[in-house]
Amino acid sequence: MYDLIIRDATIVSSAGRQVADVAIRGDKIAYVGPRPPRSARSELSAMGRFLIPGVVDGGLQLSGAGPLARAVADETRAAVTGGVTTVVALPHPERPVRTATDARDMWQEAGRESFCDVGWWANDEHGSIDAIRDAAADGWVAGVLATLHEPDISEERLERWRSFPGLLAICWEAADPPPQRLLDVAKDRERPLHLYALTTATELDWLDPVRSSVSLTAMVTVPHLFLSADDPESADVVTAPPLRPEQDRRTLWTAIKRGRLDTVASHHHAHPDQGVASSELLLPLMLHAAQSGRLSLEQLVGLCCETPARLFGLTTKGRVQKGADADLVLFSEGHTQRIIADHLATRSASPYLGREAAPKPEMVFVAGQLVAERGQLVVDRPVGRALSLDDAA
Repeated sequence: MYDLIIRDATIVSSAGRQVADVAIRGDKIAYVGPRPPRSARSELSAMGRFLIPGVVDGGLQLSGAGPLARAVADETRAAVTGGVTTVVALPHPERPVRTATDARDMWQEAGRESFCDVGWWANDEHGSIDAIRDAAADGWVAGVLATLHEPDISEERLERWRSFPGLLAICWEAADPPPQRLLDVAKDRERPLHLYALTTATELDWLDPVRSSVSLTAMVTVPHLFLSADDPESADVVTAPPLRPEQDRRTLWTAIKRGRLDTVASHHHAHPDQGVASSELLLPLMLHAAQSGRLSLEQLVGLCCETPARLFGLTTKGRVQKGADADLVLFSEGHTQRIIADHLATRSASPYLGREAAPKPEMVFVAGQLVAERGQLVVDRPVGRALSLDDAA
């Protein structure tokens, strides 16, 4: 017997759409097709509604003024109400992850307070990548993130990157384009390179000619898609990289529509002096963009669900298929509303107030459990788990 059957859902993937039933047993999808072979303890009609995998947010900051555990609880609680079911947390400013022990300690202290599955970006600094290599092998980090402010990169560091087994991401904050020798790291198809937070037309112009010859992916953030440095209402917004002129923002949208960008992440920071609270609005804002013709629902699923899951090696996430985690988002298309403070679970002021967006999802499931309904949390305890390489087995 199944625990739940979702009937007649329009399932969206990057490859297209199908109307089917989805059966859940425990924390996994047990069946997808026209007629489940068994009955279920409960059933849900999804006729006329869309079902997609849970959003994988690869850029959410889980730091705050108080204890780490409270920040994790607050920020993941908000994120799941918007359809995020997996979080890979950005490097913590006071608690950098440089070893497997660091990541394990972070989880033991705070991970059990998470309302969605959570993993950690490790920091590449001061030669720590050797220890991070062990952390990746042990399954305690999802990837390593290196923030570069200067174009000069030592050969020693490049060699360490080449030998790293997991996802290697570069956040490029130098004024000049990345040097050729950085691209050389990605020339070997076994050593993919991920560009975190591409924000300008200049970066796109640099990226396009080399995409066919290197194993390279690029991510864009919610603030850089929806906020502009030319907008007076965004004048006080602080984020790194900084907000760009309106022309760059429009160029990013053109690049998304043409398939020149690979993933979208929230780049969420809870405090306005550090960044923008965006995770719970990632999906509502992107759904509104789809309704406005900026991208298709199929592209949205690729950008927000499938591709980030693939990059992090999470093969049981990012898809609605038998054997996948039952992380699911159910919503209706066509509705819009202006974002108001009452719609938001975060405690932070939001520069998105007053903007048009889709409503939050009607239902959000994490590991087969309904955790949020119409923007409201419906569980009274955290349900998240630590990401590990076991998820990719």
